[in-house]
Amino acid sequence: MAIFDKFRDIAATLQSLDACGVASINVVMERVISACEAIINGRRTILAGTNNYLGLTLDPECIEAACKALREEGTGTTGSRLANGTYSSHIALEQELAEFFDRRGAIVFSTGYVANLGTLAALAGVGDFILIDASSHASIYDGCRLGGAKFMAFRHNDAGDLDNRLRRLGDQAADTLIVVEGSTACWGIGQPGGTHRCQK
Repeated sequence: MAIFDKFRDIAATLQSLDACGVASINVVMERVISACEAIINGRRTILAGTNNYLGLTLDPECIEAACKALREEGTGTTGSRLANGTYSSHIALEQELAEFFDRRGAIVFSTGYVANLGTLAALAGVGDFILIDASSHASIYDGCRLGGAKFMAFRHNDAGDLDNRLRRLGDQAADTLIVVEGSTACWGIGQPGGTHRCQK
């Protein structure tokens, strides 16, 4: 099979959707009206899929801060944070976030997806084990794969199933990273018998 042959069925499905007038991907917003509305195909449309939870993208104070940053620092760092892309404003933001959440430090990523990739790949690698909620975002699965750690899913929001999987890991459970989504994050790990250290 040629390298692109595997995409033929997908392309055919997309073409059939297009023929029916269904815009399955690449929805274009012609004009943004508010944090949760835009003009799409000439019609006022509610943006139910946005991640703009707090509506900050159109907040006047945020817009002015962004304009100030553009005027003073340009449109981008043109380099990675590690190499030559860390500005003093990045450090100031991270320090402010750490203080707000009463933490020793913070790291800001450009997206949640990249945050999960970078963090999980760094925390757990070959020889390590991760247990993740089965309904975790794709970025969590990808972060686990990128680091090379072994990982296993437990049933969504099922602490009993998590306990069972920790028991099966035996002594290895003490060094297992547990990843869940939501307002409470479990870190550091599970102890045999089901004791977990969790922090809001």
